[in-house]
Amino acid sequence: MKLLLFFWLLLVSTQVFSSQLVLIQGYLGGPSSWSDSGIAQQLDANGWNYAGEFIYASDGARLLSPGFSANRQPSAHKFYRVSLPTESAIQNQAFYLTAYLKKLREYYPQQDVLLVGHSAGGVLARYVMVQQPQLNIKMLITIASPHLGTDSAEIGKLVGNSPLAFIAPMIGANTINRSQDLYSDLLPEMPHRFLYWLNRQPHPEAEYISIVRDQQSLAGGDFIVSQDSQYLENVYSLRYRARSYVVQGNHGLSFADGLILLDLINTKSMPRLSDNIQIFETTTAIKMNGVTPG
Repeated sequence: MKLLLFFWLLLVSTQVFSSQLVLIQGYLGGPSSWSDSGIAQQLDANGWNYAGEFIYASDGARLLSPGFSANRQPSAHKFYRVSLPTESAIQNQAFYLTAYLKKLREYYPQQDVLLVGHSAGGVLARYVMVQQPQLNIKMLITIASPHLGTDSAEIGKLVGNSPLAFIAPMIGANTINRSQDLYSDLLPEMPHRFLYWLNRQPHPEAEYISIVRDQQSLAGGDFIVSQDSQYLENVYSLRYRARSYVVQGNHGLSFADGLILLDLINTKSMPRLSDNIQIFETTTAIKMNGVTPG
């Protein structure tokens, strides 16, 4: 009887204290973006098991689980990648991401779910949280995301509405034509635009964190999204509710982003990697500053 009680308590504690992490790539990215940058490998080496990739099939959302690895240390904390049509509008991508997260909630109704979105993936994740508050997302971390829009989308719209749009398919640049709806969604916010609407919607209770590229970065800075646009606390509905970390780097994902993520998502039951800030400053030349609303 005591043995059964022990296993029951163990099962309950695993359900309550475990976390499920979903990685959401940005524009023109893919599920492999997280392994190409080394982030997935860092997660797997620090207490987070890769649990598979969500795809959308004829019967709906499906999880493709990885094969068994004898070298992997089992963990209750898991992370997932997702397949998305990243050239399409935010609302269209949200259909797929919502289906994946609902499927994940079927598997783990009580566990914490954390979202990490790079670039447009951060805007997508936030849109889904606003539209589907019942998913009860615990934390959102965005990396170099255009929360206030980006001039790059404006340039894309201009090209798409010019004679260059007819030439684009001939030179292998048809993505410009396929991405026009997404560019519209990511235009700098102003009344009657998507981001102006989204940024003024009620956002569910959660922990909101943005990783922001330093405009003066030694690595060249972010030429795709301005620094101001990357701050979640600049979102009208998240004033005084979000916090940001300013780091050196360019727009793309990097190995250093994995170090930051590990420090932000580790729970009390897992070892904190609080030395990461020192690692950034002394070995990777990445500057990390906490930003608080003024």
